[in-house]
Amino acid sequence: MRRASRRARQRAQTAAPTTDGEKPPGGPRGLRGRPTRRDAHELSFSQAQGYEDVPGPLQLGELPRDARTQIWNLFFEHIGRSKKTVEHPSLSLFTTVVIDAPWSEILREKHIRLDGGALDDWNTEFSTVGRNLREYVENQAFNKVFDLIQFVSRHPKCPRAFITQMKATFAACRLAYTIDVGRPPTVIPAVTPEAGTAFVESLRELREAGLGASAAHLRDASGCINADDWAGAVRESIHAVESVARRLDPAASRTLGPALNSLKKRGRLHPALRRAFSELYGYTSNEQGIRHSRLDQTKAGVGQDEAVFMLGACASFASYLWRKHVAGETR
Repeated sequence: MRRASRRARQRAQTAAPTTDGEKPPGGPRGLRGRPTRRDAHELSFSQAQGYEDVPGPLQLGELPRDARTQIWNLFFEHIGRSKKTVEHPSLSLFTTVVIDAPWSEILREKHIRLDGGALDDWNTEFSTVGRNLREYVENQAFNKVFDLIQFVSRHPKCPRAFITQMKATFAACRLAYTIDVGRPPTVIPAVTPEAGTAFVESLRELREAGLGASAAHLRDASGCINADDWAGAVRESIHAVESVARRLDPAASRTLGPALNSLKKRGRLHPALRRAFSELYGYTSNEQGIRHSRLDQTKAGVGQDEAVFMLGACASFASYLWRKHVAGETR
């Protein structure tokens, strides 16, 4: 237990951001951990393990509470359109609210086929159906909730509007999943598991190397994505690479060129890779509203796809540049 606790504290220390003004890691042998002034006991599990900075579009295996709420709200809105008031089955002087077609048929099938429920346990009362469905969305594992959404979406009586609105809900909640609205509708990952893993690993490497400013830019880029600020995310992502470049070559004060050329001359960077990233860097300089202030009200021509791609590309490239630099010093 004591060894496990000590390892957890060590991992928490490497997760804390640093600044480029701090001393570089001790020695040229590689990426090394460094102490932090922040008490590890103040860190949440997500902070200690480095997951807090991962933006929603990369969080595979996650279904946050606010997303569950929005999913339930959409279900509630649609089943509410199918409710009707009928005479109480046993008390003739009273009425009860039940769900009608098409949702009575859809959720009856869900009760039997997805839940494995007995047919005589099926109850069409709106309050009962709503309570059970809400508990399912709020408490089941993320994959079970996606099973529910996919099952409902594939039912022949499911309104097409429900499917398209659910896809929009996924996008609004910035989930790492989307819905292919073809036939049959299918819930699919919008990114690969490798993309999220690579981002977390790059953050870890940069922090352990003492490149806290670069890691902070990536964290800010993540925050921009979660705030739908796509241009800001691209800008902060490229700043993360610039921050590493300045550590590699002081001449790279505001551009990557000198640092890339330095690595190329020392045989640490393939010319084609240098050209590729120079072109990508040029895109962020030329696209209005990304690296430079917008001169008019025209929006920068980037969206979530570009922002997520640049975040992953820049995170990987920043840690790659440092690894090549370290490799050059050790030979």
